[in-house]
Amino acid sequence: MRYLIKYTKEDKLKFLAHLDLMKTIQRLIRRSEIYVAFSQGYNPHIIMSIAQPLSVGMSSKGEYLDLVLEEEMDEKDLVERLNEVTVGGIKFLNACKVITEKKAPQAMALIDAARYGIKLKCTDSKKAEESLKELMKKESFVTLKKSKKGLKEADIKPLIKDLKFWPMEDSLILNALVNCGSRSNLSANLLGEYISKNIEGVDAEAFVYVERNEMYADKDGTLVELERYFG
Repeated sequence: MRYLIKYTKEDKLKFLAHLDLMKTIQRLIRRSEIYVAFSQGYNPHIIMSIAQPLSVGMSSKGEYLDLVLEEEMDEKDLVERLNEVTVGGIKFLNACKVITEKKAPQAMALIDAARYGIKLKCTDSKKAEESLKELMKKESFVTLKKSKKGLKEADIKPLIKDLKFWPMEDSLILNALVNCGSRSNLSANLLGEYISKNIEGVDAEAFVYVERNEMYADKDGTLVELERYFG
C-alpha cells in the first residue's frame, strides 16, 4: 500500500543536504517499526521517494514523500508513529492512501508548481517595494539559468505564476507561486537573487531567506495542493 506523506523541514535543518535528509528519514522509518516495503535484489532498500528535492539553505512547511508499506495502516496512526521517533526539525503533518483505478504516478511526476516565501534584507523597504513594482512592468526577466547543458540565458518571468510582495520593517517579503517539477522549474533562490540585483533599496549582498510553503499538482485544469490530489 502506497502512502503520500507531508512533512516539514524546519530552519534548524535548512543546511542539511538532500541525501542526508533521505538517510535521516529512512532511519526514522526504521526506528518507528512500521512494516515498510523493501526493494528486491542484493541490496534491498526502503521503497520511498521524496517528491521534489529542496535546495540547501531552504526550509519548508510543505514537503512530500511517497512510502510503500507491506500492509494497510490507518493514516493517523502512521503519522503518530513517525512523530514519536522524529528528530528536531522534521514534523510529519499528515498522510493519505494512494488509491486509484490505474497505477498512480509518483508524487515527483505530478508536481507543477510550488509556493515560496522569500525575504529580502533591505536598506529601504518602501523604496524596494516601489522599485519592484516598476520591475514587474518589464516584459521579460532575462538571467543566467542552470540547464542540463550548463548555464545559459533564459527569461524566467513566464515561469512566475503569481507574485505578491510587501514591506515589513527592514525587509521586503515576497509570496511567489512558480513553476516547479520535472517539466518546468524556477528556483526560488534564482528568483530572489534576480529581484535583489535588479531593484533599489535592497542589500544585494545579504542572505536571501527562502521557505517553501506548499507544492501543487494540476488536477483537471486546476492547481491543487499535492495532499489533495488523491483525495
